[in-house]
Amino acid sequence: MSELLRQLLSWDAQALEASHALRWSPVTPLFVLVSAWWVKWPLFLAVGGCTDAARRAFRPWTAMAAGTSVLLAASLVTLLKDLGDRARPPVAHGDIEALVSVPASASFPSGHAATAFAGATAIALLAPRLRVPVFALAALVALSRIYLGVHYVLDVIAGSALGIAVGFAVVALVRRVRA
Repeated sequence: MSELLRQLLSWDAQALEASHALRWSPVTPLFVLVSAWWVKWPLFLAVGGCTDAARRAFRPWTAMAAGTSVLLAASLVTLLKDLGDRARPPVAHGDIEALVSVPASASFPSGHAATAFAGATAIALLAPRLRVPVFALAALVALSRIYLGVHYVLDVIAGSALGIAVGFAVVALVRRVRA
């Protein structure tokens, strides 16, 4: 293992321990809520659909872009998890307690962060007035995974970056098809 990778992993473990120490019980229910399955993608799909309905769009481009982005991000995450096979924090560090059930899948990259940011990016690009709320929600989803003890910081950063890239690519394709 290279020295740079060793340093990154060391920093990642320290950041996880720091976040574990900063847990504050009044915000725990909020992070559990935004980490729920229906927030990570169905909510973004619904927001896209509502945007299309409000515009009285003939075709639901925003909803289709958000849905496609989420599906593509989830597929890529599945492939990357199989390649990386990183143990979840509670498995790798006995002193880290997860506040939700620990998924059986690998930790890297975060699927919640990837799908939330993929959907948010698609919506933000096609409905710019919603960019602040959808990115705020995606950020909460991503941060919840660290706070709840089921992901490392680097897992969330990688998942978020992947989701943003997928959202941009899908919207570029949608704009090309619409033109």
